[in-house]
Amino acid sequence: MIDGYDLTFPRRPPTGRERGLSDLSQPDERSVGYGLDVESLQAPFLELEAHLPQHVPKQVRTRIVVARDLAVYGYFCYEFHAVSTFWSISCIEMALKRKFAESHQESISLKRRKDGVEDTCNVPLAQLEKRLREKWRIPGMKYFDFSFRALLTWAFQTNLLPDDLHIPLQEIVHTFNNRFLPEIFFEQAVKEGLLDQSSARLIDVQLCWASLPEKRRKHYQYKPSEVLIEELPRFRNEMAHPRWNLVTPPRSALGAYELLIDIARRLWPDPPTHDVESNT
Repeated sequence: MIDGYDLTFPRRPPTGRERGLSDLSQPDERSVGYGLDVESLQAPFLELEAHLPQHVPKQVRTRIVVARDLAVYGYFCYEFHAVSTFWSISCIEMALKRKFAESHQESISLKRRKDGVEDTCNVPLAQLEKRLREKWRIPGMKYFDFSFRALLTWAFQTNLLPDDLHIPLQEIVHTFNNRFLPEIFFEQAVKEGLLDQSSARLIDVQLCWASLPEKRRKHYQYKPSEVLIEELPRFRNEMAHPRWNLVTPPRSALGAYELLIDIARRLWPDPPTHDVESNT
């Protein structure tokens, strides 16, 4: 086996099918159809980026810039809007991992029950994921397995992110709304004996929901935090392990970027400024 990485690139004679710079720099007709030029496409991203606190770690900030650049390059290759959307969501996961690490710089206490015996240990953060795969758990955080879902749950439970966090990514909202009655409410209604799992049809689920008083409906409705915990990892997984090529409009890339910026600025807020009175 060869040690190290090969950083060279093979030199081959042109085939005649290569695209030149002038061709690559032509706008995609689908982008032109929105009435955008490349400057107007960049403007809302840069406006959002201006609200990014100075304490956001360099690695996260660099990935944020790449997410914005990918959206801009979507002007020339329309599919890059979907790539930018994915990159922004993956950056949210990266930011949560980084914040979790900052919050757990000391060794982490773990517990595990095996063969009826409860063991305890203390491990550094670098060993946490391995121990979690071995069924160790953080006391008081049995849900935490270092997954994207678990990191989101941790951020909301520790009030790093508010329960009413705005969700500007329309795919998340629409997917949740489409799944709510036939999947989420249906499963809960079956558990509570409101519906028969073996015979209930979609119309039965709809009628069951319509028959509930408003106060009872609120019992089943999700907070924005719960919607994000439920749907954001699911959407990320669908993009990472696709069954078809996802194509999104420019608005989706901007929505994902807006969510990313909002979360980053809440994880690393600038310290409050205090007016200093002069003693004159």
